[in-house]
Amino acid sequence: MTTTADDHSRGRRARRVPVCPSRRRVRPEHDLPRFAQLVAEVLAGQREPEQLRPRLSEGAYRRLLLRAGCYPGVRLRPRLRAARLGCPRPGVAEVSGVVGYGERHRALALRVVYAEYGWLCTDIETDVR
Repeated sequence: MTTTADDHSRGRRARRVPVCPSRRRVRPEHDLPRFAQLVAEVLAGQREPEQLRPRLSEGAYRRLLLRAGCYPGVRLRPRLRAARLGCPRPGVAEVSGVVGYGERHRALALRVVYAEYGWLCTDIETDVR
């Protein structure tokens, strides 16, 4: 958040202006494992796929809709146990991880690109077909 300069000159309280999203610091090592955790919650049926829609391409969203809730009987919240981050090209990242669903462990892989205002997931792969 930044403050506007004209508010200080008139003696008023500083008005807070949100930082432009393009100036936001890009932290793939923090942002992408968190996004993988959210995808894992959709696969377990504990989160609605529509919540992730702004960060998914059309194809990735369709694949997520097909697989949403595909891990039946999972009562515990899924946890991302291990995550690996690879960057084959600038602005492109691949996240692979192991997600623990109680006694079971599942594989999850995401391909994301950095778009104008943040990460956009273009492909989702799971161990369920």
